[in-house]
Amino acid sequence: MGVMMPTPDRREFVSVLARATAALPLAGASHLHAQPRIPRIGFMSGAEPSLIASFGDEMRRLGYVVGTNIHVEVRVARSNTNDTTVHAAELGAMNLDFVVVAALPQALAMRQANPRMPMVIITCPGLVSNGFAQSLERPGGIYTGLDELPPGVTRKRLHLLKRAAPSVSQVALLSTTPGRGGHERQLADAEQAGKELGFSVKAYRASSLAEITTALDAIRSDRMNGLLNFQGGLSLANRQVIVAFAAAHRVPAVYQSQFFVESGGLMAWAPDQPEQFRMGARIADRILKGTRPGDIPVQHPEPYQLHVNQRAAKAIGLTLPADLLAEASRIIP
Repeated sequence: MGVMMPTPDRREFVSVLARATAALPLAGASHLHAQPRIPRIGFMSGAEPSLIASFGDEMRRLGYVVGTNIHVEVRVARSNTNDTTVHAAELGAMNLDFVVVAALPQALAMRQANPRMPMVIITCPGLVSNGFAQSLERPGGIYTGLDELPPGVTRKRLHLLKRAAPSVSQVALLSTTPGRGGHERQLADAEQAGKELGFSVKAYRASSLAEITTALDAIRSDRMNGLLNFQGGLSLANRQVIVAFAAAHRVPAVYQSQFFVESGGLMAWAPDQPEQFRMGARIADRILKGTRPGDIPVQHPEPYQLHVNQRAAKAIGLTLPADLLAEASRIIP
C-alpha cells in the first residue's frame, strides 16, 4: 500500500485503513497465469478514525485487499493545518484511477490541484451548486458521491431545537461550510423555518479556528439564545471549542454530527456517518467495476437519526420532553 507517513498521527490513521482492508486473500488469484493490472486509487480525509475504518471495512467486505487487488494512496489531514492543500497536490500528480475524498474541503482542493481527476465525494452539501454534478440524477462528468443536504434537513434540526428549548427566540447559525450553495441554502431554509417557528436567525461564518472563536464571541455579544451548527469539517474538527462555548453560556444547540453529542453537545439530527462511508466504498466499487462516475446518481445519506445528550441538557437547565426522547435513536444519559 503506497502511503506517505511523515508523522506519527498520519501513520496511525493510515494503519486504521490498512488493517480494515488487508484481511482476505483474493479468490482464485493463485490460479491466474497473468497478473491483471491492479487499480490504484487515492483516499483523502480529515475524518474520524472510526469513519475511515468504516470505509476500509466495506472495501474488505466487497473483496478488496490492499496490495493484492488494489493499491490505495492514503492522506489524512491534521486539524487546522494546510495539509489538505498539500495532499491534494500530491495525489493530483499521481497516476490514479480516481480519488475518494471524505468531504467538500478535500474535493475543492483536489479539483483545484487536478481538475481531470475523477472523484467520489462522501460528504458534500451541494454537489450541484459546487459544480461537481449537473444534477443529482445525472451527474455527468467525472464526479459523484453523497449530497448531505436533503430537502427539509435544516428545518428539521431547528424544529427539534425549538421542541427541546421552547424559549429560544434568537438562533445563531454557525457555518464553516466552504464552497458555493451549501451555506446559502441552509440560511434560506433556516430563515423560513424561523418565521414558522417564531424566532429570528443570524448567520456567522468561519473558515479557520480563529474565525470560529471570533464568531462565538459575536454570538455571545449578540445575546443569541440558540445555536445551529451547519455542516463543515472545520467545525467538526474543532467541536470541543463549540460544545464548550454552548455549555458555558447555556445555549441550547443542535448539531450536524453525532460526534458533537458524544463530545458533550446537546443534540444532533445527523446521518448515519459510518454508513455514509460504507456507501462511499460501494460507489468506489461500482467505478472499479467499470461504471463511469458521471453515470452514478448522487445519493442522500440514509438514515438521519436523532442523538441526544441528557447530561448536557441537565447542565444547561433543560428538561427534554418525553416525546422528543422517544424519537431519539441514541440517548447519552
